[in-house]
Amino acid sequence: MSTPAPRRHRRRRVFVDGQLQGRLAAALVLLEAGLLVLACVYLYHAFGQIIDESLYVIHAADRTPLLPRLGAAFGRTLLVCALVNTVALLVAHAIWSSHVRAVLAALRQRLDRVRARDLRPDTTATAHMPAHRLLTVTEQWIASERQRLAAAREAAVRLTSAPPPGNTDVPELLDAAHRALRRGRRADRT
Repeated sequence: MSTPAPRRHRRRRVFVDGQLQGRLAAALVLLEAGLLVLACVYLYHAFGQIIDESLYVIHAADRTPLLPRLGAAFGRTLLVCALVNTVALLVAHAIWSSHVRAVLAALRQRLDRVRARDLRPDTTATAHMPAHRLLTVTEQWIASERQRLAAAREAAVRLTSAPPPGNTDVPELLDAAHRALRRGRRADRT
């Protein structure tokens, strides 16, 4: 009895666009670290001031309780941190959304040209296109389709220029056309 292959339960992190997502993640981590340091410094000074103000009035009858004042300082800190995080996430979302829209617009534009049977290399839009793996793979696919189309045209020209039936050159022409089509298929695989 054979044992089943071990399954991998390890989670993989897959980035859609590693360069941009990595920069956004690094910026958010740096923001969080800076925010944590600033919050700790603020709380240290705020708590120190509250305790110093309350230290010498401990026996006074009209003193304000210490815990609500500490809680209010902590609450303000949490509120500021939440607002900064919300703004940072909205900015990151706007950056990411604009990048995705740019990639999809370039892909749609290129596929519209393919739909119109225009398989020529796109030299004008490459300067404006964002660098993304999806667009690179699309251009490679279009190049392979262009090679297949050229091979099919070559085979069609060879078949249409065939001599009349009964001529002994017909098998050679069919072999040449078949080789041209195979070359086009090989170009598609690479």
